[in-house]
Amino acid sequence: MGLTNRLITVDVYTASYRVVGKVRITRSGLFGLLNDDSSYMRVQDATLARLHMPTKLAARYKSIELTKRGIHVVCLQTREDLGPLGVTRSGFSRVLQYRVAAISQVFELSGVFNWPGQFDPATILVKGGDFLAFYDGTMRAVLFPNLRVEALGMLVNRRKIDVFTRTD
Repeated sequence: MGLTNRLITVDVYTASYRVVGKVRITRSGLFGLLNDDSSYMRVQDATLARLHMPTKLAARYKSIELTKRGIHVVCLQTREDLGPLGVTRSGFSRVLQYRVAAISQVFELSGVFNWPGQFDPATILVKGGDFLAFYDGTMRAVLFPNLRVEALGMLVNRRKIDVFTRTD
């Protein structure tokens, strides 16, 4: 199977569960899949754990459908699985890297965020698809601080973000 249609391992976090499994992606990567017009993401060979016990198996399923609106964060161990992140804005040709922090009701996140032009949180939180890509990211659960995840790539649901800021 080529790079245009392959299975990748994902670590998905909702408000109450951690879901680990495999997702079939195309050339557009997970970024394209999560930002397309569909409402669901199919996860194969899914294992579920409750957030307060993220390493203890709660259930296992051959295949599940996750609503995209219920996903808070997806962590990946390779940047390539995110897919191409072609973001263009009129007047800007150079993409800059910003260290950022994002806080939701459930998670505290930090990482490197790429954006063309000046950093403008109001624009970032409303322009484009539902998910933002963070690189070299860290995630911590607000109520369960022992739950800490580091990932080379993260997709964060912008609709879940309450606070978004630069940290550099």
